[in-house]
Amino acid sequence: MDKDYASWIEELSQRYKHSQIKAATHVNSEMLQFYWSLGKDIVTLHAESRWGEKFLVNLSSNLRAKLPGVKGLSKQVLDTLKDFI
Repeated sequence: MDKDYASWIEELSQRYKHSQIKAATHVNSEMLQFYWSLGKDIVTLHAESRWGEKFLVNLSSNLRAKLPGVKGLSKQVLDTLKDFI
């Protein structure tokens, strides 16, 4: 294999790995913002007192129905979100 070509392949693989890390970091940041805003909504809307004690169970079930296969929408996760606001 030509030295220049081998060097270029190495550079490409490093750039690819760097791009993967940047993409994952961006996705994680966006998801943190979503969860923070969801927790804020729950607190701001006084959701539990407004829609009853089963609100988080229902919200979890409704979100999972609308977003099949998405993890991180359990009642326990939703309950934790409001504690960070």
